[in-house]
Parts: sequence; structure tokens; C-alpha cells
Amino acid sequence: MTERFTELLVQRLDHLDNREVGEYLISLAREKGLLEDIFNSMREGLMVINPSGTIALLNHPAGRVLSLSPECVGQPFNRAILDPGLRDIIEQGFEVPEQTLVREFTVIYPQPRWVRLSRTSLRDGDGAFRGIILVLTDITRHRRSEQEINLVERLDFLSHLTAGVAHEIGNPISSLTIQVQLIERQVNRLNSTLRKELLQRISIIKEELHRLDQIVIQFLRTLRPEPLRLHEEDLVEVTEEVLALVEEELREKKITFNRRYSPEGIRGKMDKNLIKQAILNLIKNAVQAMPNGGEISIQLEQKDAYLKFSITDQGVGIAREKISRLFEPLFTTKETGSGLGLLVVYKALRQHGGYVEVTSKPGEGTTFTIWFPRRPDRAKLLPAGFPGQKS
Repeated sequence: MTERFTELLVQRLDHLDNREVGEYLISLAREKGLLEDIFNSMREGLMVINPSGTIALLNHPAGRVLSLSPECVGQPFNRAILDPGLRDIIEQGFEVPEQTLVREFTVIYPQPRWVRLSRTSLRDGDGAFRGIILVLTDITRHRRSEQEINLVERLDFLSHLTAGVAHEIGNPISSLTIQVQLIERQVNRLNSTLRKELLQRISIIKEELHRLDQIVIQFLRTLRPEPLRLHEEDLVEVTEEVLALVEEELREKKITFNRRYSPEGIRGKMDKNLIKQAILNLIKNAVQAMPNGGEISIQLEQKDAYLKFSITDQGVGIAREKISRLFEPLFTTKETGSGLGLLVVYKALRQHGGYVEVTSKPGEGTTFTIWFPRRPDRAKLLPAGFPGQKS
């Protein structure tokens, strides 16, 4: 209802009976409630800041994106909004009210995500400045999809390249191995004192050829997609099997486990071997981050239709700019890392139709969380040549 209509109503209040006034107020309340429902049902976040700098309107999506409660309405924006970059954007809107701004930025709390912001000035029918309007759209999924598509393309190219290189390297390795064996036989017939030294050098050559062959095989296994073999399994049992493999080694390294899950079991369909590989690589990654020992916490949960495995270390942490690159092939934050361990995790979760989340604070530690469906009716199979993060 317009302000003009309201003014006319106020002028006629003396001529209206209580019933008519009551009906009007009820109608007005209903209209206000409908507008609030529409306002809060929007997919985009909407915030209005009046000229005095206080938050005049805040719908539910905007509150979720910026972690603001409804109690923030009526508060100064520079007190309610903690992000300094967002405060600067709002202040610029008051300094240059005729300017329209569209920008993408990241929100860190309560969890990292990408947000697209549109800032415009709010004006009344006479063109008078009434404040700032912010429209906020959570584009995290879109950005992650873009990153994933780029990663898929790189991995697809790398898988074809690796297959070709493996073939070209494999033939010379086989030939060299045969020649070394022939040389070894001839050296064994020697009676000179040089025989022992030559055999030692031949042994080193054979070991290096074997190591090179294993590297090629590991590359191929990592990059080639494998068919999923889904069976009903207990994630607790799968985790305990992996822990049994590494517990003795970790005890020697002064690393302890904090099991944050019930032994009762969390069941779902999964390829047991792939999930074990993923968990083992995450544990190894945590161990490498804690050269001086510490505690590794493992949490298992069932969240709606998903199974959740979370591992937290007390290591050195990962710089924020490096987190987005963790699942790239050959990328590693460690001096002795191969850059393949987390790629194995990515592959396993992607083939299960799941994803991986990473949170880290340098100097405090890192948490890797993997999610995958309890009942993957149809697995998200990968393109040929692609191995198998959060969408």
C-alpha cells in the first residue's frame, strides 16, 4: 500500500468506525507478512543499509551468507559486519552513491565460500537517496564446478600423456633390464677383484630400473579409472582396518589417535578398497604434517544420506592460497611428497559421487573431510582417462 493511501486513511480516521480500522490493520499486517515471506524466500541475500549507516533490512539468505543474526537489524553495519573488505565496499557506496558495483569475494566464517555482491543505491520516488542495497549470491558451487571442470580437463590431458609416455618409457626399461641381466651373467664369470664392485653397481642399476618401472605403474594406476565394486560395508570397520596397519608405525613417531566415533557401526555402500586407499592416504598426509608427533583426531558420522569421515592433525597447516591446488597432480606442500596421495583421495571420492573439504590454519593444523552417499544408486563415473572434490 502506498504512502499516499496511508496518509488519506489517517486523514479519514475520524470518519471510520473501529471495525473498518481493524479490517484495514489486519489487511496491512497480512500484506506485511506476505512481503516478509517473499523477502526471506529469495535465493539471493538482500541487505538494506539506511543513510545513518544502520542495517534497515536483512533477509534470511543474507544472514546465512554473512553469518548475521536477525538481531543485527537496527545496528550500525560497521559493528555487525566483521569483514573489513565488505565494510569498505559499503562505505564506498555512501561516498559515491551513484556508483553501481559488482564484485566477487570470499567469506571465511563460518566456512569458506565465494560470494557475488551487487551494490546499488536506494532512492525514493523523488530520487532522494535512501540508503544502500546489497544483493548477495552464494556462488561457491559454481566456482567449485569451474575449478573441477578445469581439473578434469588437466587430468584428462595428463592421463593420455602419461599413458603415451609410459608406453615409450616401458619399452626402453624392458630392454635395459634384459641387457643388465646379460651383463650380470658375464660379470659372474670373471675371476678378477673387479667382479664384486661391478656386481654392486649392476645391483644399483637394477634397483633404479625397478623403481622407475614402479613409478610408471603408480602413475597409470592413479590416473586410470577403475570400475566401482559397491558392497554394503561398515565405515567404522574399514577405518579400524586401516588404523591397524599404521598404529605401530605411528606409535614409534609419537603420534596418538583420538577416535571420535561410536564402535556401533556406520553402514553404507562403498568400494572398500578405494575408501581404504583414501583413508590411508589422508592418515599418511596427517603424519607427514607432524614431524614432531602429536594427536590425530578421526571423526565418523552419518549425516542424512551421506557418510562423513573427518581427520584433523596438529601439524604445520596449509597456506590459504595453496588449498585450492591440493588435488592437482604432482602438486605437494612437502619437500619429499610425490603429489599423488591426495589425487588418490580425490579419485576415490569422485567415483563414489562424493567430495572432499579442506580447512586449515597455518601453525595449528588441518582438517580433511570426505563425504560420500550411503546409497549411491548410480555412481558418478568419470570420463575415460580421468581418475576420480567438493562440488
